[in-house]
Amino acid sequence: MGHGGMGCGMKTIRFVMVVINIFFFLIGLALLAVGIYVMVDPSLQKIQKIFPIDANVENGFSYLKAVAIVVIVLGGILVIIGFLGCCGAMKQVKLFLILYAIIIGFIILFEVAITIYFTAFRSKFEEQIKPKLKDAIRDLYEGPLGLISNTNVSKPGSLSVAWDFLMYNFECCGVDSKDDFNSTTKWNRTNIWWTSSMGNNYRTFAYPLTCCNSKNGSSNNWNDFSGTQLQSSSTCAVTGVGVYQQGCYTKFMDLLNTYKTWIIVGAVVILLIELLAFSFTIALCCRKKKETAYYSS
Repeated sequence: MGHGGMGCGMKTIRFVMVVINIFFFLIGLALLAVGIYVMVDPSLQKIQKIFPIDANVENGFSYLKAVAIVVIVLGGILVIIGFLGCCGAMKQVKLFLILYAIIIGFIILFEVAITIYFTAFRSKFEEQIKPKLKDAIRDLYEGPLGLISNTNVSKPGSLSVAWDFLMYNFECCGVDSKDDFNSTTKWNRTNIWWTSSMGNNYRTFAYPLTCCNSKNGSSNNWNDFSGTQLQSSSTCAVTGVGVYQQGCYTKFMDLLNTYKTWIIVGAVVILLIELLAFSFTIALCCRKKKETAYYSS
């Protein structure tokens, strides 16, 4: 009776382990897909230029790319441990179970450490990233006019395009506000649609055209925007009337905060599953030893 109960318990543990590791395997594949998407998606590649880690903001390594790499690595690890866990649980391969327990243990420690780090680093992140973003606008922003065909304006750099892309799609302006563009050094503010009938006050732009709502019911797709759309925003860009008031940093953080609860819940659930898997793996290793000793006696 005792042996039957023990065998039934082992079958239950193995079944739960297989289910858990299939879950890990699928989550790993999903993370790999997300990480690769962030790395190769043209739209996100534009935004990557806005969040540089090093001082070379035009060609530097971005925080977004770093996050994508971490997600890819984590996804790969989950795929591996899902495979090891399934094989170890079904076949009771001791080597697989030991490797599985070690990897899960390290992942749990890493997740706890990274949570503590980001909790402490969060307050400093804003202090470090905002000056870089504002310096990039001051030194590298050139405006979107060079993206329009049949103009004599030179094509803007990738970081300038990234800012216009972000402001156009997120409907925000600058890092904190439109005032971040007051001291730009490379932006030619000339209004190419100016005519003498408008008056001299309309010769130059005070704020970027993409800080104004140029969609007007047309396509929201950045790749489809036209010079006509930008021209419709010229009065707003000259006078400042109708310019987006919210900065892009706040807008972006607000967007992330809308998913914060789900991210926290998901992280807690995954951590609990990992602890359960770790405990079951240790139980499988120890229980197998006990059964071998029992039958050999």
